[in-house]
Amino acid sequence: MTQETETVLRRSLDEVDRARKRQWAYLALCFCCLTLFLISIMKTAENIGDRRLVAEVLLGALISILTSILAVLGLSLFISRMTNKILKAIELLAKE
Repeated sequence: MTQETETVLRRSLDEVDRARKRQWAYLALCFCCLTLFLISIMKTAENIGDRRLVAEVLLGALISILTSILAVLGLSLFISRMTNKILKAIELLAKE
């Protein structure tokens, strides 16, 4: 493997690792925002005085937001993992 190809491959692997770290940071940020959102909905419904509304809104918001977060995160982690495996396979083939 030439030095230039090895440098490009190393940069690609490093970018995959950085992207994975950013994804976990984004996930933590999403859960923090979700918590604040749910707390604000609960307080608003309590101020209105409707206990049933609190449970319905909370359940609906929780299900919809968690489903979308998990779908996006799952897809992005799957793509990241596959990219990393492909790049490592290329690296191993180049060493032969």
